[in-house]
Amino acid sequence: MDLRNARILLTGASSGIGRMLALALTERGAEVAVAARRVPELSTLGAAHVLPADLSRPGAGAELAGRALDALGGVDVLINNAGVSLVGAQRAHGDADDARVTFETNLWAPLALTAALVPEMLRSGRGVVVNVTSTMQAVPLPMLGYYGAAKAALAQATRSLRHELRHTPVRVLEVVPGATDTALRDVDLLPWRGRPPRTLPPVPPEAVAAATVRALERDRRRVVHPRYSLLPLEIPSVGRLVAAVGARRIDTARG
Repeated sequence: MDLRNARILLTGASSGIGRMLALALTERGAEVAVAARRVPELSTLGAAHVLPADLSRPGAGAELAGRALDALGGVDVLINNAGVSLVGAQRAHGDADDARVTFETNLWAPLALTAALVPEMLRSGRGVVVNVTSTMQAVPLPMLGYYGAAKAALAQATRSLRHELRHTPVRVLEVVPGATDTALRDVDLLPWRGRPPRTLPPVPPEAVAAATVRALERDRRRVVHPRYSLLPLEIPSVGRLVAAVGARRIDTARG
């Protein structure tokens, strides 16, 4: 895919992977509309359009899609990158507002944006839907059940969408970041007994952004970065083992 002049809607662009993606895509010559809650951060990106949006609010996804179509005149690439997390025990949060926000932002907003924009892509004869999930979909750590479940649901929906669109000109790309040095690094926020266990160092968000851009240009279906994060995805027992080992060090009584 030639990204020059491609019309792209990117959510969650104010920091982390989204911010690096906005810069990389703009550098490639794409016409990018960036969306997030923090407008001051968006205004420094040099993107073609700034679209403030709070995707934790029901209905915000469809509303943002309409504004993006008006601003760009069409959307060739939708990148569902916005994400939030919740560190806490399910017995404490249940289906409270903060739990629902996690699913609204990580799952329902991407589905709403997809439903609003894919028909336009089909009419134009081209398009790409990019969903940013997480390796946490395969690592069921305690206290991160909401985030993991929402990302697992989005990953499953992404695979289903790919089959639904297999005979159309619209492609579906799943981006699966592993340990990334962003503000959404919840492993550091878990109530560890003593010091957190030693892990491989997280990769910088610009590395994930670069891998995503390459995947777009090369028509890939999935990109996992760093590559070693493939292990729990392809061998689920590894993800369960990692979670079981980690659970012994997490103080779940503090949830």
